[in-house]
Amino acid sequence: MARLLLLILLLCAIVALIGAAAAAWTRAAREGQTLARDLTSTGGSGMERISYAALILLMLGVTSGLLGGL
Repeated sequence: MARLLLLILLLCAIVALIGAAAAAWTRAAREGQTLARDLTSTGGSGMERISYAALILLMLGVTSGLLGGL
């Protein structure tokens, strides 16, 4: 009986984690769309847009370890 209860608790925990991950994913996607819309609607110069893209790529490279080394 205890094994069955533990299995049910495990399944509930997995479902809760999947739900939290899905909520975080949809919120991140929504916020990303809003940010992209705001960046493109500002009408900044071409050099400004290029510098923002380069900054994002640099931060991605550093955090993934490609530029910063391991």
